Amino acid sequence: MVLITLFLSLFLFRANASSGDFKAAIRAKDYEKVSETYRNNPERKYSREELIFISFALRKLHFFRQDTQLNIRLVKQNYPKQHKKLLAAIQRAETVDGDDYPEALKVLYWNLFTSYGEIIKGYEKDSSLVTEDNKYFTLFGKILSELEFREGKVDKYNDTIMAHRQYLTNKVYKFTRSWSLQYISWQQSASIQNNSGGKAGLIITNKGYCVGGDAGYENYRYRFFVDGCFLYGSGGVKNYDQDFIDNYQQSNLPAYGVKAGPGASMIVSSSKSSIGIKLPMIYSVQKLTTPSDPGYSIKQGSSLTFVASLYSRWQFNKWYFQTEFGQYINKQQTFWGLGIGKEF
Repeated sequence: MVLITLFLSLFLFRANASSGDFKAAIRAKDYEKVSETYRNNPERKYSREELIFISFALRKLHFFRQDTQLNIRLVKQNYPKQHKKLLAAIQRAETVDGDDYPEALKVLYWNLFTSYGEIIKGYEKDSSLVTEDNKYFTLFGKILSELEFREGKVDKYNDTIMAHRQYLTNKVYKFTRSWSLQYISWQQSASIQNNSGGKAGLIITNKGYCVGGDAGYENYRYRFFVDGCFLYGSGGVKNYDQDFIDNYQQSNLPAYGVKAGPGASMIVSSSKSSIGIKLPMIYSVQKLTTPSDPGYSIKQGSSLTFVASLYSRWQFNKWYFQTEFGQYINKQQTFWGLGIGKEF
């Protein structure tokens, strides 16, 4: 019996000492000590005044999740009938008279509204958790509106949270695809040489059409994609070194092939217009005729070439107009394209 008495005395002494430390922390406005005590023992019997101060401390230290739990606890402990009556009136779409409800209850609803808002602002990406927290944020916003409590602040804060939610939604990358038709000009290299080893360069300039499309992912700011198309056209060949061979030129030589490669762009308008770069490869097949003089022969360059190009896309709802201007890597030839497309 003596041991039990001593144990109970020691327990009561520690409890009273702990309670004294907690009250001293409140008087000193030691928010960290107050919040730590509460978070370590949330089920302890606190007075209403202590819980109100704890709520203030939690919000000061950005423990908004714990603050929502505490304020719900205060509502259930102190205003269960008023809370139930208010929810029933809102559910039945009845007119609510804010004067019928105590100011302290309205402040608790305000704390819940803003704490859920701060929780949502803390998210860096959209998820089901954001949707769940937004349900409570919307509920307490509606309650405050029905009570006509701090209406201007409620509307302004609601706009802030809606903007953040839209930002989270916009950050999500979505799959996109489109078809396109381009009018393009591309060049190929070749050379003409004679039996004695002399050589002169030839430039082949082709024009034609490229039919295809693209697929990729985009959010509100960036777009990453791969595009490709089948090209068909024709071009002319001209010898610019008349001293080497006179009058070697051809026209309307058919050419066909493919153009494909990755691209990246930045979206620069609300209509999703964008500018960026592409790094396509062009595989083009074209047969040059042999000079009539048997002392000369043609050596064609590689059918596969790579291009670095600047790209722009001007969006009009689902339709878009695109431009592309580039230069072959490690070569002097150029490439350009103008076209239209449509997302689907």
